[in-house]
Amino acid sequence: MAEGFPYPITVIAKSGTSESEEGAMRRDQRWIVAGVVVGLGVVLTLSGAVAQQKPVSLTWTAGPVGGGWYQMAGGITELIRDTTGMNIKVVPGGGTQNPPLIDKGDADVGWGLPPVLNAAWNGEDPYDKPPHGGKKMQNLRAVAGGMSINTFHFYVGADTPFKTMDEVFKQKKAIRIAVSPVGTSDEWVFRKVLAYYNTDYKDLEVAGFKFFRGSYTEQAANFKDRNVDATFTFLALPGAAVTEASIGRSLRLLNFPPGLLDYLAKFGLGTGKIPKGTYPKAANADEEVVSATMGSVIVANKNVPDDVAYALAKAINENLERFRKIHASLQPYQASDGPTATGIPLHPGAEKYYREKGYLK
Repeated sequence: MAEGFPYPITVIAKSGTSESEEGAMRRDQRWIVAGVVVGLGVVLTLSGAVAQQKPVSLTWTAGPVGGGWYQMAGGITELIRDTTGMNIKVVPGGGTQNPPLIDKGDADVGWGLPPVLNAAWNGEDPYDKPPHGGKKMQNLRAVAGGMSINTFHFYVGADTPFKTMDEVFKQKKAIRIAVSPVGTSDEWVFRKVLAYYNTDYKDLEVAGFKFFRGSYTEQAANFKDRNVDATFTFLALPGAAVTEASIGRSLRLLNFPPGLLDYLAKFGLGTGKIPKGTYPKAANADEEVVSATMGSVIVANKNVPDDVAYALAKAINENLERFRKIHASLQPYQASDGPTATGIPLHPGAEKYYREKGYLK
């Protein structure tokens, strides 16, 4: 059990101990001890009290299976389990799906994105319509932010005539595009992209566009099988699904034009680059590609106990060598980044940790 974690996993009284039950409880009132040892390690319950406390169990809502969020959640929850004893179950989710799940308590913790979290907090788009109806999701609290900068990718088959995003959307050339399902951050941003080009799904479908909605794995498979001509997706670099797609079929990554980046910045998105060689099999692998980005936030429901949130922040920030090895996108993360770029208030337990370490004044 990691030092400082407040939840003991088991309590066992050993034969030959000189401490009385009363003395043990005085020493540490968190423990409930109601047993004596008979013979070699056999525990008899005398009062009916249980000499054991269950480990903390949480649910973490991540991203679609096959994506970076899902992979990272698995690695981070394993780190947390090994260092604290907490059990955390990872379930699929998405950038816009996760805030309502966490706010309602259907998940205890999960991934979030600053602009989307802020929109959820204020009851704004995409939460201003049914089923949310503008409800302000103010049960959301941040545990750690400023990590895993994720990058939007818009790629087309190298065998298609498209060289720019303006070509695709301004001229409305018929094309089949794979996007993530409704309820994900990818799809939310894709609708912002369409709005920048003064269009929407209905308008493009009239012009002959077809849209396939599926997971990252399904997007890659459909691209390789030539069921779609292009894909709009949101992954930490390097995106496993993009790598997979590039192995099965030559693809070209398209730059986000400056005007589009300026427009997306109004919603809290940043500007980043896909470095040369990120996808060696891409047709333009030797080119740097400019794109839109968002960082990731670990979010918790406000009702997660303060000491649990404290333990989560501590487990992540005091095991950085292992944490950074979980995914390449986590390598730049510093503990001082934890209380930054969250989009929502910090959980009091996490805030206590960052103040103790001097990252917050």
